[in-house]
Amino acid sequence: MAKKVNYRWKFRSDSDVNNEIPSFFQRHNIPEGTAKILFRRGIKTEDALGHFLYDTLDDLADPFLMKGMEAAVERILSAIEKKEKIVIYGDYDVDGITATSIMIRGLKKLGANVDFYIPLREEEGYGLNEKAIHYLVDQGFALLITVDCGIASADLVAKVSHLIDIIITDHHQIPPNIPQCVSVLDTHRDDCMYPYKDMAGCGVAYTVCRALFLRKYGERYEDTLELVALGTIADVVSLTGENRILVREGMARFLCTPIKGLSALLSITGLVNENTKTFHSAEQVSFGLAPRLNAAGRIAHAKYGVELMLTDDGETAEKLARKLYETNNERRVIEKDIYEEAIKRIEELHTEDDMVLVIDGKDWHPGVIGIVASRVLELYHKPALILTIRDGVGKGSCRSIPAFNIYKALSHCSDLLIQFGGHTMAAGFSIKEENIPAFRQKINQYAKSILKPEDFLPILEIEDRLALSEFTVPFVESLDLLEPFGCDNPKPLFAARNLYVEIARYIGQDNKHIKYQLGQQNSSIDVLLWNVCQENVCHVGDVVDMVFEPEINNWYGKRVQLIGKDLHIQREPFLTRELLVSMFLQLKKDPMLLEGKAVYKVENDIYRNLKSKMTKNQIEIALSVFEELKILKRCHQSGTDYYQMPAKFGEKMDLTSSCIYEQYKK
Repeated sequence: MAKKVNYRWKFRSDSDVNNEIPSFFQRHNIPEGTAKILFRRGIKTEDALGHFLYDTLDDLADPFLMKGMEAAVERILSAIEKKEKIVIYGDYDVDGITATSIMIRGLKKLGANVDFYIPLREEEGYGLNEKAIHYLVDQGFALLITVDCGIASADLVAKVSHLIDIIITDHHQIPPNIPQCVSVLDTHRDDCMYPYKDMAGCGVAYTVCRALFLRKYGERYEDTLELVALGTIADVVSLTGENRILVREGMARFLCTPIKGLSALLSITGLVNENTKTFHSAEQVSFGLAPRLNAAGRIAHAKYGVELMLTDDGETAEKLARKLYETNNERRVIEKDIYEEAIKRIEELHTEDDMVLVIDGKDWHPGVIGIVASRVLELYHKPALILTIRDGVGKGSCRSIPAFNIYKALSHCSDLLIQFGGHTMAAGFSIKEENIPAFRQKINQYAKSILKPEDFLPILEIEDRLALSEFTVPFVESLDLLEPFGCDNPKPLFAARNLYVEIARYIGQDNKHIKYQLGQQNSSIDVLLWNVCQENVCHVGDVVDMVFEPEINNWYGKRVQLIGKDLHIQREPFLTRELLVSMFLQLKKDPMLLEGKAVYKVENDIYRNLKSKMTKNQIEIALSVFEELKILKRCHQSGTDYYQMPAKFGEKMDLTSSCIYEQYKK
């Protein structure tokens, strides 16, 4: 069984707050449930809704607003005109591979004499290195353009800038010293006026191509949008604003892409076949496509990924796609072995209780330590820093939790490091082996000043608490309006309370999964729980609260099913006659119920008066009993549910006639 993860449930909405949904959502045919989600995510004006739903490439900002763009375009066009040799210097992850491919395809279309260079991860490490630059100078390159790297190389650029002209295009955080060269393009610069700041490296590369074609031909450049979408999703940057436009437009081209390598990779992974009619799921790209391309830079050479995205030969594309597919399988085996060694190393170091896990090992493959760091973080929900040591130097990859900015933490410990760089949630660094114990101690001391116990509980951000009856096919289908899902625009999760377990059975080859049928009042629905742990096994007759994401099951007709993410089993006795009588007497004292009173106010008042006797869950179930017995009538007006209570009852309250009471009584 899987390990139980203790989640903290955090609701985006507060059920005690009544936000009336503006009428403009109706004008755009947005169902109320989906409108509430958009409203909570900051879409509070019709103009904002229009941008979210309908923005196209026409709505991208002027590329020349990006600081350094004028100088970069002028130098690149000059190099093309003079037939100078240009080299694109990229990174070995998916963002770097796609950014390199985007830049080369764009420059070749302009007639450039261009090639690329991506360092070997294991031998050269991340970013610019002096040996590589001297090699490129010897090869006769006059202009070097970085993509997805270079912003942290001020000292090296100063040392070699007399040998070769350099343009930096990057998207990482700005260090204290910016390289002094022909041009530095990074939207995080304080002096950069480009309005959207969260592009991936491939987005910055594409923006350079947009500027070049605008200046050269006065036309919009749309080629390689598919690669922009792939790199942006893989780099887990914000899927809002311009990134949303680029990803949505790019994925729309997956089914008809002229990029033979991308087409071959989509086919070999099974994401696209002759029956595929649409492709809009960023999740499919994250878990099905990106790892295969990423495997090239992890345990082989990223150049194979670039070659795949550059080839115009279908047979070559299929061979390279197959090679990457097999390389990814090899990567999985290596990753599994190192992960198991890392867990043992934690036990050896006796650091299970550390706030930050710094785990070092000899000669671990540097290409997979980032993935291992992610898996360790997932297991412990603590910042995880995995180091591989070779020849007295440790190279580390970091993954962090939301409450801990790993880039700032490394900055705090910079006196012990050789170099470092990255983002708030992921980073890389190198360190002398003898400094690792001091580094482990210092970063944990820093963490003690930053982190609180609750920060170590992973959060499930929940859109709303809904009744099962609200999960209709039209509502769940309308959630596709929010695609593409990703960072800052996550797939919606919902919670439901007081669900009665009607059916429970194990499914799958090794009985690792469970299929439930859960009931609530007159509704029932199927729920799948993958890789269950013993604490998440409930039985027929149990009452549970659950968090899940809804989806459409098209097998034998459309119907909604839920994918469970977490559940809480109600252990205490749930309903008794005495509790219902106490609550009924409380309701009778409330004169507002004769005219109508908001449901959330009724719940709050009862809880305030009876909280020594009843939980909020019991109150919600009891109100459902009163609805069934027609003691309360639920009405809906202006986006709010109300209760009304008739002045007189025709007959005595017969609890045995309530199916809900019979279901939940203990």
